[in-house]
Amino acid sequence: MKKIVLALVAAAAVAAPLALSAGSANAAPAVGDTTDGVIDTTTHNREGDSHHLFNVVYKCTSVDGHGSIDFTATADGQNGSTNSGSATGVITPDASGGGTFTLSGTNGSYWYNYGGSYNASGVWTAAKANDLYGYTYGFGTVAPTSGPDYGNVSGSFTGIPDCSTPTVPVIDVPKNHGEYVSGAAHAGVKGKDLAAIAKDVTLVGPYKG
Repeated sequence: MKKIVLALVAAAAVAAPLALSAGSANAAPAVGDTTDGVIDTTTHNREGDSHHLFNVVYKCTSVDGHGSIDFTATADGQNGSTNSGSATGVITPDASGGGTFTLSGTNGSYWYNYGGSYNASGVWTAAKANDLYGYTYGFGTVAPTSGPDYGNVSGSFTGIPDCSTPTVPVIDVPKNHGEYVSGAAHAGVKGKDLAAIAKDVTLVGPYKG
């Protein structure tokens, strides 16, 4: 009887952030800071349930100026749970306090993928998964009795950091000589006067007359 270690791939629901404790005077973690947490998930398949506990290290990152969280996770069979090897993933928080996630892991030659979304309490709200054996998994707390999915997954994140959003630098856009020439033309400047303006590249920005 095969034990399915964890298998999740793309889609919807992992757990929401527990952020920092309410009322904490500590500043939000900045880009590059790391914090610890847990992923607690169960695979519900037609052969039974498999419980997985991952110790997680979250790292605040930034993608194109938007906050993101990378993480590494290890499930070594603690507290009677299933040994699920190690995994890495990415969490993308949203404005509601929840967000989306992806996770990919290996346990020896076995591999698995998760994907989903989570709410502001860290609880998964939707998820999909797949694994080495070609099994696919949907979202739920009981195994399906029919359909294409071999099982369902459920779970939660704890300890997702409320990372501070990096400041997007203000870009100083250089003033444009063409803008000045165009403005002069629209203002009625013609002939030699307009030609002189066009030659003087120190004239930039809006035409001032």
